[in-house]
Amino acid sequence: MKKTAILAMAAATMLTASVGFAAPLTDYSAGKTSIDLTWRQSDMKGEAPVGDISLDKKYNLDWGITTGLGNDFALQYNGYNPKSKDTVVYSDPTETDSMNIKLKTQELNVLYKLDKNISAYAGLVRLKATANQTVAVSGISTGSSDSSDTKNKIQFGLVGSTKIADKTTAYASIGVASDFTNWKIGLSQEFAPNVEFNVDYRNLKAKSLAINNIGDVDVTAKGVGFGVSYKF
Repeated sequence: MKKTAILAMAAATMLTASVGFAAPLTDYSAGKTSIDLTWRQSDMKGEAPVGDISLDKKYNLDWGITTGLGNDFALQYNGYNPKSKDTVVYSDPTETDSMNIKLKTQELNVLYKLDKNISAYAGLVRLKATANQTVAVSGISTGSSDSSDTKNKIQFGLVGSTKIADKTTAYASIGVASDFTNWKIGLSQEFAPNVEFNVDYRNLKAKSLAINNIGDVDVTAKGVGFGVSYKF
């Protein structure tokens, strides 16, 4: 994961090479706003003392809003609550165990524009993991739901972009906190005034989330997203 974070940071830094209209909001004039909606295929994995569990993929909504405050500052809220499909983790002729995992993430960031194509940010990220399990024995099913405490962490990050064609922009971002990494890289295509179509890949990992009756769990959510950004 350290190598992955370093590569993502390098990608964000390289995207400062030229000026361009990008998926991330670059005009922080007071009132300038971007609304981002992404339909993302969430590939979930849980790493726990009882063993690692890879769960079936499911599409989830990834959203955000960024508003300029003026003087090169902006305020941003992001939400992403990836949840896996119910996945059979154990089966024999008399018993079947299935599970899904949900990771609730919320971010509130303050951004500062370093130049025309790169911004630094600091903010609060809130994390909570939930594991839902169903056990069927001889045709009789029972279910349980175990959650971690909500964790609040201070994160720092970079977001950068560069124009690679007349209406096409590449962008990347990375955020880092204690036991938490969150990076994304993608392409944006403007198809109407102030409206862009985005394709990106996101990787988010939260470590040491203490889920009741399971123990400390490292939860990873990653996958390709397809979305729309509207700027006004």
